[in-house]
Formats: sequence, structure tokens, C-alpha cells
Amino acid sequence: MFFAYIDPGTGFTLFSFGGWLIAILLALLGFFLPFFKKIFSFLKRPKILIILACVAIVLVVIMTGANMAKKISAFDKKIILIGFDGLSPEIAEPLMEEGRLPNLARLKEEGSYSRLATSNPPQSPVAWSAIATGKNPGENGIFDFIVRDPKTYGLTLSVSNITKNKPKRVLKGEAFWQYLSKSGVPSVIISYPLTFPPDRLDGRMFSGMGVPDILGTEGTFTFYTTEPLPRDKDIGGNVFQVQRSPLMVLNLIGPKVAGAFGKADNVKVPFKVTLKDDNESIAIEFQDNKFEMKPGQWSGWKGVVFNIGLFKKMRGIFKFYLVETEPGFKLYISPINLDPRQPFFAISYPKSYSAWLAKKIGLYHTQGMPFDTWSVNEKRLTEAPFLEHANDVFGERKAMLNTELDRFDKGLLFCYFEITDIIQHMFWRYTDPDHPLYRENAPMEYKNEIKDLYERMDAVTGEVMKRLGPGDTLMIMSDHGFNTFRTAVHVNTWLRDNGYLELKDPYAPSGAELLSDIDWSKTKAYAIGFGAIYVNQKGRERDGIVEPGAETEALKKEISARLKEWTDEKYGAPVINNVYAREEIFRGDYAGKAPDLYIGFNIGYRASWQTALGGVPEGLLEDNLKEWSGDHLFDPALVPGVIFSNRKIVKKDPSVYDITPTVLKAAGYTDEKVGSCGFDGGPLF
Repeated sequence: MFFAYIDPGTGFTLFSFGGWLIAILLALLGFFLPFFKKIFSFLKRPKILIILACVAIVLVVIMTGANMAKKISAFDKKIILIGFDGLSPEIAEPLMEEGRLPNLARLKEEGSYSRLATSNPPQSPVAWSAIATGKNPGENGIFDFIVRDPKTYGLTLSVSNITKNKPKRVLKGEAFWQYLSKSGVPSVIISYPLTFPPDRLDGRMFSGMGVPDILGTEGTFTFYTTEPLPRDKDIGGNVFQVQRSPLMVLNLIGPKVAGAFGKADNVKVPFKVTLKDDNESIAIEFQDNKFEMKPGQWSGWKGVVFNIGLFKKMRGIFKFYLVETEPGFKLYISPINLDPRQPFFAISYPKSYSAWLAKKIGLYHTQGMPFDTWSVNEKRLTEAPFLEHANDVFGERKAMLNTELDRFDKGLLFCYFEITDIIQHMFWRYTDPDHPLYRENAPMEYKNEIKDLYERMDAVTGEVMKRLGPGDTLMIMSDHGFNTFRTAVHVNTWLRDNGYLELKDPYAPSGAELLSDIDWSKTKAYAIGFGAIYVNQKGRERDGIVEPGAETEALKKEISARLKEWTDEKYGAPVINNVYAREEIFRGDYAGKAPDLYIGFNIGYRASWQTALGGVPEGLLEDNLKEWSGDHLFDPALVPGVIFSNRKIVKKDPSVYDITPTVLKAAGYTDEKVGSCGFDGGPLF
């Protein structure tokens, strides 16, 4: 299913052993009870108690010594990093000239401003991983949202990895906060992408992109409607048709649970919806909740508890939005987030930090990608409730930042704002007259939404600038820029039309997603993700047919040359700006897992959603008729980000790889020590 970007996964399945295990455990307890009594009697002897006390004292001394030996840095200044995802120089620079971004303009004049070269490819997880580590995707292991297993052709997400109900770190190598922790410089990291599970560090961390919802996905909504369901199933949520009646019993959908011998199924919590006599409001009742709603209204946060097995519960929080009560009935339920007060998985370090934040600012979204864009793409929500929700998320993030700024006296503080990226994705169509969904008579508030948001981010900048003291360092940055997405490009279809890919049914007009209809015995290359092309290589792919070495390299050059010649006849424009061979952009221990070719699309063109999941649709190019109308998945040379700093940037042509070396130098690392870390960039000042 899809999420804010795209998700081929189906979430996790929890395993429960059921009531039969309780009986076995009780039986075993009865069997071993006599032995336990003898052990307890033995431990009560005075000599044994003295020995145990001595062991405890030794352990306390060892732990105290370890804490005393902990390195404490003499660094007593502040380093503040603020990430505005997708902030574009193409928008920020004119707005500064117009005087609409006074704080960023002042930061530019008193310090520095530059465009910031992004990663290749210019995807958010790739770029933020580059910023965090200062190293190439081949070294940090993050080179696309979607990755494939060559032995199975199976697709998974790169932003999270939950195996056997245990989350595993996806970012390879050390991040700047880990370097600082080893040097005794404390860090506070708020919502940095790809930090689930959270790292242990000297300081505090709230995990960002990669934290799943309660289903184990990156965000799945639920929608109940009396309208007939379309033939094409919603890909962003679970949608159910219901019969409108005075009393409806519906379900909150929880995680999948499988018993030792049973089939996995979602745990459900029923809730009652009662239509009030006026038919203009409803009452909702479940567990300890009972409240009323009117159409066009969001509920506050609601808590739900799912019983998932033996003595185990999973707690979630979510919101309702009542779309209408008549003539039909439509009710939206947001993705159910892990409850920060008692999260099933650790989403912060220390583990208690997420609950501490909830006490300070109230309940908040814990899902790593909290903006439900697909509910708008699929016409389940309109722009108005989406913006209301987005502003709530923005308010939560500001509250987190301000809470930490109030007690921040030294070390490093990072805070990530995703809203700039999301609003541009969803509202670009209101700014581009050539976009297929552009409407001349659209509400001015929607036409101005992106620029108005930039002004709000400028206000955040001003608030942070007030907290700086002499010698403190501030950097405001974005991971990439932005532009219009008018045309979806079906890369696998191009490969098929040009003889590089074959379907099991050669006469079929299209092939399904997840690479499921491809005839591997006749396929030389295939595409997944947002520009990645893999050679179906013998000895690497399960059913590879292309010999490694000279044959593979010749094929890569041939495909690359032909792709560069691809012209869109409708607009008379080149579809592709450049094609990069793996060895040009990926190097390091993980480069062998990276794509053989990566496409740098021209502005306006982007790999289709079907391509990302290995589909082979009809036609080569398709008008983008989704509300997701702006993007950054173009040739990286065309979408640089930005960097502002209160210190003078002296390095020419700065890039995302320069941030970590800059942070370390600002924290007291010598140039020699920074250079010894093997970064792909260097300090900016």
C-alpha cells in the first residue's frame, strides 16, 4: 500500500501464544514450586545475604566509576540546527527580495546564505542520511525509499526495519550526534529522519521518519462510507462500505496478531456510531470514550487499547473526522499512532522521553510521517481538513522545539520540520498554470499556501535567533529544493517497449506491481523506486540472465544513451536530464546493493507511483492527476536545497555532505580530526 510516499509493505504481525500457554505455565509453576521454596530458604541464610550485599556494593562502585569516567567536554556553547524539509531557493530567494522573510534575510546579511547541493538521488531519506553521516549512500546504506532483494525480487522500505517484532537501525555508520556523544557534547535530536529505533546518546532523541503506525505501516487511514466502493481499491487506507442506519457498529483496526498455530488477523475494537435525531451530528462510543461530533469537525485525540495476546496490550492514539451525515455517511479515522505515554516500541531515548514530552505539550503524533496525503489524493478528505491537521502537526513540532529551547544551555539541538515538504507536494498545482490540475479560480488561500508557509518558517527562525548567545552557532537548512510534477513516467513500460523487459503474457496490455508479472527469463533490466534501474544480472538476481562484467556494462551504456534521447512529444521536451551509472554516485561497503543506473528526470517529469512498485502500466507518459503535484525527485542538479548560518560560509559550492564535518568543527574537533573521519565533505567555516 502507499503512504505519504509509497509503501510496498503490509506492516508487522505480532505473535501471541494464547490462553493455552497460561495453563501450561501454571502447570509448570506447580511442578517447580517445591524447588523454588528450597532456593528461597537457601537465600535467607545470613552468610548468603552478606555475600549478595557485597556483590551489590561492587556493582554500584563499578557503575559509579563508569559514570565518573564518562567523557565531559569543555564545550559550553550552543549549536542549533533546524531542518526545513524541501525549502526551495527558487521560492525563498524572491521572497527575501520582497521583504517577506525578514529573519532569514537578516541571517543571510549578518551571517551567510548559499544554495546547498543535494544528494543523488534527491530523496528525503537519502539526503538527510547524507547530512547526518557526511557520507555517500554507498557508505550509509540509504539510496532509495524502495529496495529490492535480488534473491527474491521482493520489495521493502528503506526507512524502517521491524523483524520478529524488533525494530532494527537502518542507517549505517555514525551520525553527528554519536560523534558528539563520544566527545562528551550532549545532543537533543527532535524527529530526525531514519532514527527508529532511537540511538543511545548523550542527551535525548525523539525518533522521526520510520516510526510506524500501530499497523506497522508508514500510515494507513480507515474510512467508512455509504457510497459504493470504486473498482480500483484505495491504496492509502482501509475503506469500507456501510449501510446508513440510526445505529452503526464499526471497527477500529489494530495490529495483526497470529497465534502459535492460527492465521494472522487484525485485532479489532468495535465502536458505536449513533445518528442524532437531527441527523446533523453523531455520538461515538467505545471503551472509555463517549462524545459527539458534527460534520466538518475533527475530534480531539482519542486513546484505544488493543489486546494482542498473553498479558500484552498495544496502546494507540488517533482522531476522527466526520465528513458528512447526509445524504450519505462518511467518517475518516486517522492512522492510529503509537501512544507516546506507553509506546509498544521505544520511540525515544531515553524511553521515558516520549512520555515526558506528552506531559509537557500534550498528546502528539508519533508516526514518523504524520501527514496523510493519500486521503486527499483519493478524495477521502479535502484540502480544508488536511490543512487543519497539518497545522496541528506543525504546532506540535514547534511546541517540542520551544520546550527544549527553554532548557537548552549547551551542546547541540536539532529539530526537523516536514511540513514545508508536504505542503509543496500537495499545493504546487495551485501555483503552476501548466499543471493538469491547475485552476485559475481556485481559492486564493490555496494559491498562497506555500508562500505563506515560508513566512511561518521565517517566524520560527526569528524565535530561534533570539535564543543565541555570543559564540553560538545556528544553521537553517533544507535537504533539497522543489518544483512541479506534471507528468508521470512509466519506466518499466519504456524498458518493455525497448526490448529490455518482457511480461509473462507478452500480449498483456500491462503488468501488475511488485514485479509480479515479469518474465525473468527474457528480462534484461527492471525499474523500481523513483528512478532506479537494475540489471537482471546472472549470479546476483535469482533469475538473472545478463552476464556480469562487460555484458552488464555494455547494457548500462546502451540503456543510458537511449533514455537520454527520450522526448515528450506533447511538450517537445526531454523527459530525462541525465542518467547516472552506479559507480558515478555510489561508493562504499553498501554500493553493491545500489541501483546499476539512476535516472535524473527533467523538471516536470517523475517516475510514476506504479514504477516505484515495479508495475508495468499501459503507455509511457501520463498526466499527473493526483493532488500530489509538486516534487523533488528530479536530477539533483536541478533541485538544490538551502543553507543559512550566523557564521560566514567560506567553502565554495557547499553540499549536504558538509554539514556533519561543520558540526564537529563547531563543537571543537580539529581540522585534522575531522579529516580523519573519511567524510565526503568538509567544514563550511
